[in-house]
Amino acid sequence: MIRCFAEHEKRSVTDLEGMWDFTFLGDLDVAQTDVARIAYNDRIAVPGCFDATPKYAGCRGLAAYRKRIHFDDATRHRFTFNGVHHRCRVVVVQGEKTITLAEHAGGFTVFSTDSTDHDPGAADLVVLVDNRFDYDRCPTHLDYFDWYHYGGIARGAELSRLGNTWIESVRIDTSDFRSKTVSVRVVCRTDSVSADDEAALAISINDDEISSFPVAFAAGVARVDADFTLVDAKLWFPDRPALNTARFALGDDDLIERFGIRRVSIEQGEIRINDRPVRLLGVCRHEAHPQFGCGLPKSILVEDIQLIEEMGCNFVRGSHYPQDPAFLDLCDERGICVWSEAIGWQHTAEHLNDPDFINAQVVDIREMVATSCNHPSVIMWGLQNESHSEDPANRRGYETLIGEIRSLDPSRPVTFASNHWPDDLFHDLIDIISINMYPGWYDGEIGEIPAKIDAIVGSIDASSSGGKPIIISEIGAGAVPGTHDRNKTRWSEEYQAALIDIVIEHLFEKRDRVCGLSLWQFCDCRTSEEVRRILSRPRGFNNKGVVDEYRRPKLAFDVVKSRFNSLRR
Repeated sequence: MIRCFAEHEKRSVTDLEGMWDFTFLGDLDVAQTDVARIAYNDRIAVPGCFDATPKYAGCRGLAAYRKRIHFDDATRHRFTFNGVHHRCRVVVVQGEKTITLAEHAGGFTVFSTDSTDHDPGAADLVVLVDNRFDYDRCPTHLDYFDWYHYGGIARGAELSRLGNTWIESVRIDTSDFRSKTVSVRVVCRTDSVSADDEAALAISINDDEISSFPVAFAAGVARVDADFTLVDAKLWFPDRPALNTARFALGDDDLIERFGIRRVSIEQGEIRINDRPVRLLGVCRHEAHPQFGCGLPKSILVEDIQLIEEMGCNFVRGSHYPQDPAFLDLCDERGICVWSEAIGWQHTAEHLNDPDFINAQVVDIREMVATSCNHPSVIMWGLQNESHSEDPANRRGYETLIGEIRSLDPSRPVTFASNHWPDDLFHDLIDIISINMYPGWYDGEIGEIPAKIDAIVGSIDASSSGGKPIIISEIGAGAVPGTHDRNKTRWSEEYQAALIDIVIEHLFEKRDRVCGLSLWQFCDCRTSEEVRRILSRPRGFNNKGVVDEYRRPKLAFDVVKSRFNSLRR
């Protein structure tokens, strides 16, 4: 079951997917745009990336989306967007009234905004979307990153009627996996003027008998905490991904959430799920496709899961941003563990000591955790891929961001992927050591791979970080699709397959110290427009995928399939 949003049976929800009015405004600034006077001359699909379509390919600038909507009444209604790139302004136009609801920066996270000043009836929802690079307005999307930044309402949207009293959020944590006890925290809100209003929250899990909890609002907010011991429930393991369903009802509002009972722990250099050591065999995954940009249709999400499973993977590193919640739903169901990563790529002291950058990263982290915390497949948090963790000037930035993640969710381990070993200075802040390395590609030849891996792993164990779990978070080689060479030269599919074969064999058949591998990468993807980067990327793509950008397997796919499936038997 692919779910883009939380489920409801009582709450009135309108799916905003479909065809929207559209116009590309180009170099206009959002502040200079009179929303009521925009002339729309085109139609476009939501979800989707406008600059992945033929007409607007490569366009950067301001775009306007418009859709006719209907407000059931004058009570609070909520617009939820699963991802808009890179920044946007959300506006409601109703007759002579223009209501600016929100502005948001950062494309890979879910955000919501509420409408309270509308009238019942029809209105136009207008979303101004800007995919230009602008550090001052959106410091989380930068032009040098090694992936292409598409623009648009990429992950869909919905309109919900909340009414006067509603369920704001639900958090479900495993407090004791042995007794199958879960802790539930529900935040409720009301617009009622009476601070003494009381209500009842009904909770049922797996269709068992409903429990009722009093809800006492103070300043419009109430929190309900409850523990449930689910004697007959099954635990969530990667090879047995049992899911449970919790239903919450408050007046005429409700929310349905799935969860799994499982604990992630770090013990004796291992990652454990419910005290069972787990070996993570997987790939790094970008959300990218030549026809759809980062707005992947559900059919592509399913195809990706099928290919990942066929290879024998039980692990996906979401690189380098939070993955689509619909993809996480599939991972929950299929038992694929996920490293959920806040957006970031090779940041410097200039960024990590800039309060505006740190604040933008904190917002991204908060939205990532809020969206993903109930997914049992998400077993770790990550951040700041290949940023300058060897620079002591960046310690405060790392402490702030890692501290933010831990404060929001202390139940999952935290890591960052580094390409600076042995000069890293901040491994004391994290639970899992994750190393990006490219022996045999950027560094040396294929025959040197085992020695280079052993040297890094040995130096980690000899350091103060020794004893922590180690993941090889990136390793691989480029292969231009269809390029074959009996001499196995670089850029041939044969070279890539040979390199990956040696890596997997050495890590897991000749050694057993490393507990996880996320090969770089699942699929080829378009890279940055930066000339310096394109000149080192044939076709303008990062070609290190084991499948190409259209999901056609390369020779390396079968190597991974054979090795991983053998290791999991």
